[in-house]
Amino acid sequence: MYELKETERIFIFTGPDGSGRSTIADMVGNTLRMKKVISNTTRAPRPSEEHGQDYYFVTREQFIKAIEGDEFLEHIDINNNLYGVKNKDIEHMFEKFSCIYLILNPSGADILKEYYGDKVVRLFIYADRATVEERQRKKGLAEQEITNHLNHYDQDMAYMIQCEHSFENVDLAHAVFDITNILDTYLNRNLVDKD
Repeated sequence: MYELKETERIFIFTGPDGSGRSTIADMVGNTLRMKKVISNTTRAPRPSEEHGQDYYFVTREQFIKAIEGDEFLEHIDINNNLYGVKNKDIEHMFEKFSCIYLILNPSGADILKEYYGDKVVRLFIYADRATVEERQRKKGLAEQEITNHLNHYDQDMAYMIQCEHSFENVDLAHAVFDITNILDTYLNRNLVDKD
């Protein structure tokens, strides 16, 4: 496992599927010039997703081989799909950058928090159930996948109280602005125009 240095920090964007956590994470990451660590998954790409940008899409056999090789910092099975973050991906990112971000479900966020303590800041992004369902339909997700996500909604929402910060994603630009300001205080960069 990679040992974080004093100045290094990990920001984790989490929350229910359909909350907009990936969109917000990438927009905030771009604004603050942070780099994303990309997770691996065995599930098929969704209509708008790209390999190497949203996830590394791998076969179950490749994933299991990586587990057996102790390559993952964390991994989990959700709805018979495997997800995980590799040790080397975090280590390689910290060779060049002092702050990174990840988009993880609550279980993955918990594991990184347990490993790295105060160096991990969890940002919980949420929207009400009806909004989450509508967003997933607009993305073109299959009905069964939407149902699976909504079955986890209440459980995912319960994780909010464990996170350092929470933001309702009603207005995307507003949420991005608020989160960027919060992260800027951690980074002490003052990159955001305060006018």
